Amino acid sequence: ENDVSLEIISSSLLPTGSGMGSSSILAGCIIASIAKCVGVVLDGMDANDHSSTSGSTETNGTNSLVHGVLMVEQLLTSGGGWQDQIGGLVGGLKLATSDMNILPLQTKTRRFELTADTVNNLNERLILVDTGKPRLAKNILRNVLRRWACRSSDIVATVRELVSEASNAIDYATKGDLNGLGACMSKYWVLKKTMAGESSGVEPDNINQVLQLLTSSKKIAGGTLCGAGGGGFLALIATEGTSRADMESAVKVSEGGNEDFKWHYCTVAEDGLLIDVK
Repeated sequence: ENDVSLEIISSSLLPTGSGMGSSSILAGCIIASIAKCVGVVLDGMDANDHSSTSGSTETNGTNSLVHGVLMVEQLLTSGGGWQDQIGGLVGGLKLATSDMNILPLQTKTRRFELTADTVNNLNERLILVDTGKPRLAKNILRNVLRRWACRSSDIVATVRELVSEASNAIDYATKGDLNGLGACMSKYWVLKKTMAGESSGVEPDNINQVLQLLTSSKKIAGGTLCGAGGGGFLALIATEGTSRADMESAVKVSEGGNEDFKWHYCTVAEDGLLIDVK
C-alpha cells in the first residue's frame, strides 16, 4: 500500500502547564483527525457516540479514542492516564470509571443530563483563574504513585474517598445544588493534596492563601486546582450573587504575589469532540 503524507498543525489557547488536560485533548484531536483522513474508525470519534440517554454507560475499549490517547501519553512518558481525554473529549456531565484487575485497561463513561437552569447557573458561577504558574504533572504524579505503591492505610482511605466524592459531585450537580458541588470540589482538593504529600509542592503558598481568602469571605462555594496541582488553573464556584470582578478585586488587594492571575468565565461544553473535514 502507498504511504500517506500528512502535514499536522495543532494549536491551543491554553498555556503550557495549565492543568486543564490540554496535552491529552490535543492528542485526542490529532488521533481523531488522522483516523478520519485515513478511514480508520475509533469508538468515540463521532459526537453522536456520546449523545446516549442520560444514565447509560459506554465502555471505552482498546479500539476507542480514549485508549488511543492513553497509549500516546505513555509513549511520550508524560505519565498521563485516561481522565483528561474523557473530561475533554466527551461533552457534558459524566462519571468515568475503570474496572480493576482487567488488562488491557477498559474505562466506562456514564453521561448525566443537567437541567437548563442548572447549566445557566453553572455558566454564571463557574470561574477559571490562570494562576500564571505553570506546573508539570509528571513530577507530582511520580510522588502520588510512590505513595500509592506503599499502600498505607491513610492513602488507601483517601483513594476510597476520591471515588465516593466523584459520585457525590454527580448527585449535587444533577440536583442543581451548586453549593454542594463547590463543597465537593474543595474536599477533592484536600484529598488530592493528601495523595501528593505536603512536601510535593502540590499547593503553592499564594494559591493556598487565595483559596482561604475567598472561602473565609464567602465569595466561593468551593474550588480546586485543576489537574495534578502545583500551579495552572483554579476552578471556582462563586457564591450566589458574587461576580468574577468581586473575587478579582478581593485577591488584588491581598498580599502574596497574585499579580499574574487572569480571571475567566467558562461555560459547560455539552458537545465534546467535533471533527470538521473541509
